[in-house]
Amino acid sequence: MFETDERMVTIDEFYSNILNNTREINICLPPSYFKSTDKFYPVLYMHDGQNIFDGKRAYAGVGWMVHETHDELVKRGLLRELIIVGIDNIGHDRLSEYAHFNGRYKGERINARGRLYEGFLIEELKPVIDKNFRTLAGPEDTGLMGSSMGGLVTFNIGFRHPDVFGRLGIISPSFWWSTQENIKTVYMNQDAIENSRMWMDMGTREGSLDKSFDKVVEHILSLYDSSKGSIEAHWIIGAAHTETDWQRRVHWPLIHLFGLD
Repeated sequence: MFETDERMVTIDEFYSNILNNTREINICLPPSYFKSTDKFYPVLYMHDGQNIFDGKRAYAGVGWMVHETHDELVKRGLLRELIIVGIDNIGHDRLSEYAHFNGRYKGERINARGRLYEGFLIEELKPVIDKNFRTLAGPEDTGLMGSSMGGLVTFNIGFRHPDVFGRLGIISPSFWWSTQENIKTVYMNQDAIENSRMWMDMGTREGSLDKSFDKVVEHILSLYDSSKGSIEAHWIIGAAHTETDWQRRVHWPLIHLFGLD
């Protein structure tokens, strides 16, 4: 099941009974993992796993190089060592799996499978990771991160399950998808605002995405009490909706979510 190349562990075909499909999972272990065998680590789950490491399988050939950024931040004493889990998307099913509400895209009706994807993460994938690796399994040490539709599904899963994912990296989220339903999600799951650590951002060159981002974030911040949670929301000047831009700024959410105090 597992193929290991130094610190990178690959599960070539992880089958989900819930989704009835198979995908690749890549797990990047921290630098000290094989040196400190009694040490346990926080875990960051990241959507669109093809894009987060190198560019070999990445969309448009650009990877986030999150493993290199992680190692540099750890070396500089700015970040806790993490286990990073890259969860591949399933091409044609990406939109449906990352959506919690039905919608349309380029004239095509998309039937939401976000709740099934949520179940896959919580009931199938996370237990395997916790069983096979030395993880700190509580919500305060478990993060979820994604961009675009990956940011949207991070928002929905994170707000619905702050008891599982207590650290959320919501990057350039596609809040335009079912904006009013997203706002309802905020009010129906206010515990997430009080109990989670969140990073939300949007570039100033991402077109019409900015309007929906403003709307949803406004409602989140209206309920936010800084004495109970830790939320950062930022506009990134000059940033567009590209893997290159997300690569350039992934260090900010990493530090906010898992930085050393």
